[in-house]
Amino acid sequence: MDHFVFIINKSSGRQKSGELESRIMAAVKDRPMSAECHITQNAEHTAELVQTALARGRENFVAVGGDGTVNTLARHLVHRKAILGIIPRGSGNGLARHLGMPANINDAIERLLPRRTQSVDAILINDHWSFNVAGIGFDGYISSLFGQNGKRGVANYIRLINQEYKSYQPIEMEIHTDGRILHEQVFQLAIANASQYGNRAIIAPFAALDDQLLDISMISKVPYTFLPGFFLRVIAGKIHKSRYWNSFKTNRMYVKTSRPVHFHTDGDGRGISEHFNVELVPSCLKLIY
Repeated sequence: MDHFVFIINKSSGRQKSGELESRIMAAVKDRPMSAECHITQNAEHTAELVQTALARGRENFVAVGGDGTVNTLARHLVHRKAILGIIPRGSGNGLARHLGMPANINDAIERLLPRRTQSVDAILINDHWSFNVAGIGFDGYISSLFGQNGKRGVANYIRLINQEYKSYQPIEMEIHTDGRILHEQVFQLAIANASQYGNRAIIAPFAALDDQLLDISMISKVPYTFLPGFFLRVIAGKIHKSRYWNSFKTNRMYVKTSRPVHFHTDGDGRGISEHFNVELVPSCLKLIY
């Protein structure tokens, strides 16, 4: 009988973490599996829980939260025999949506049971791990602000975009990749391992988790009055038809920006820099899908 370790982010979603734990254990009870649940307080606590479980020989982990929770677990499971499943409970759930993972507890646990896995790639940007989408520029800036007032969710994210969009200026970027140097004026540069930020905001419609390539999306600043139409294309998976989007594929690049700018990994702000070393780490994590 397979044993699963569920790590529940107490801050993700609207449902209380204690209620999630009860629902998970009730769903497990009627299935040929055993489980333990841990409610994590923060990233450091998550790391401790994972390391303790690994030391006890546990191999099946489930992140119950958003992309940040997935990131925190995943970066401690790379290059290991362990596997990772996801029950999406976050603000965007980009990686879970890319994989088609259901949010319903019973349906999600049913998906876990066969332990069907896919070896996926990952991103390293300035030594920070990312498994879904990383970014430099405006999305990094918004990620650094998101949640600072104690509020998360789509509504708060849209509010921040509306508040900051007009004043944020494009960035001159010098991009070194595959023996060439690109000089581009970019509003945000998305480094995609999967297809979307979350909430069906598809930034890289042709990205695949296991192709050993990163999809680099360069977004120009869209005139404010054109934003609704641009967002409709993003949601429809047709960003590639916009003149404000350009892309290329690579497995390694260096980016120098004209001013220090924010960057993020899987929606969490990681600080400010003007030098970015980006590389793909192939087939380093086993995901349940």
